[in-house]
Amino acid sequence: MHVTEAIRTSLAEIRSHKLRSALTLIGIVLGTTALVVMVSLIGGLANAVEKGLADLGYDGVIIVVANEAEDPIERQKQGFSRGLRRADGEVIERGREIIDEAAPVVGLGDETVRMNGQTLKVTVEGVTPAWGRIRNRDAEAGRYLAERDVEARATVALLGHTLKEDIFGSEEAVGREILIGGVRFRIVGVLRHFGTRQVNDDEMRRDNSKVYIPLTTAQKYFLGEDLVHAWAFQADPLKLEDAQGEAEALMRRSHRGITDFKVENIGEEILRVRGEVDELVMNWRIVLASIAGISLLVGGIGIFSVMQISIGERTYEIGLRKSMGATDPEIFGQFLVESVSLSLVGGMLGAALGYGITMLAGQAFEDGLPISPTGLLLAAAFAIVIGLGAGVYPALRASRLHPVDAIRAA
Repeated sequence: MHVTEAIRTSLAEIRSHKLRSALTLIGIVLGTTALVVMVSLIGGLANAVEKGLADLGYDGVIIVVANEAEDPIERQKQGFSRGLRRADGEVIERGREIIDEAAPVVGLGDETVRMNGQTLKVTVEGVTPAWGRIRNRDAEAGRYLAERDVEARATVALLGHTLKEDIFGSEEAVGREILIGGVRFRIVGVLRHFGTRQVNDDEMRRDNSKVYIPLTTAQKYFLGEDLVHAWAFQADPLKLEDAQGEAEALMRRSHRGITDFKVENIGEEILRVRGEVDELVMNWRIVLASIAGISLLVGGIGIFSVMQISIGERTYEIGLRKSMGATDPEIFGQFLVESVSLSLVGGMLGAALGYGITMLAGQAFEDGLPISPTGLLLAAAFAIVIGLGAGVYPALRASRLHPVDAIRAA
């Protein structure tokens, strides 16, 4: 019997015993559904978390902030230090080896801002292009701040994505003018939205609602001195400990040996969080893979039972075919193909159900959930393997029936 005829026979068996076939296929359907959903969902979740962590902008980042000493003698020493200033950059640039990039930032707090006919309090920060590179900040519309803006103390501004949406809506914001503390600024860019539904902390929400201006412009119009509130350093995440030591040494050198600052190794915390996320994803993979495996095993047992019943019902047919010249391999192949066909039908139904569930679950993700080709291939592969495993013994049993005994038994 040809393979196509065996497949036709197996499909006919499924149609003739609809209830039995449906109950048999439940395990295969659930198992393959779980596989497709598991691979797509875990992959999408891992990507969303990875994007959210990247949007935090702290990969390989060390932050240095001012720190008031508690000891009275140390506080007296701090009087001889200039504090955190943009001028620290000269010492940093000359001495850095492990640190890849450094950038200062000024936090102006809430300033009165007037834009698009509205007056409101908005958090304003003075930054540099290096700050945007370190913190993974880039423009969705227009451009980011440039070195020429910092050098010329230009009155230009960037808007956070949420702030732009709240104030301008669908209107174009780039090129419009706003007032910050009575100073007129021109909007040159709108930042992309940071964070995802899975990773969206308070700091991300604040960053999405800030106004950013050149560091030197903030110092000129709002501070009146070369003061900065923090320095951000970026280095290879695998060299953060050495980078932290270098940052401390450079800042101490710039501050005349006085430790009036505090170093926060945020990059190491991000590495720890990434490790926890990877472990959590792996645990979910194990759990869902176990559920899928159990369902497929149940489905395999069901197919095995159905094939055994089918052989009992078709003993006369087997004996008649063998008496007419059908060989043992032909009988074996017929029933093995029937088993695999039955399993593949369940696999296709499970894949279709998994596709639908994945599409529904994708609504919880900003970028949706793409159907994983790996999940579909795994579903097909497991369906074939289960069909082969469940069908070998019944097919072997059918092929070994003696034609005379089979006809008499019927």
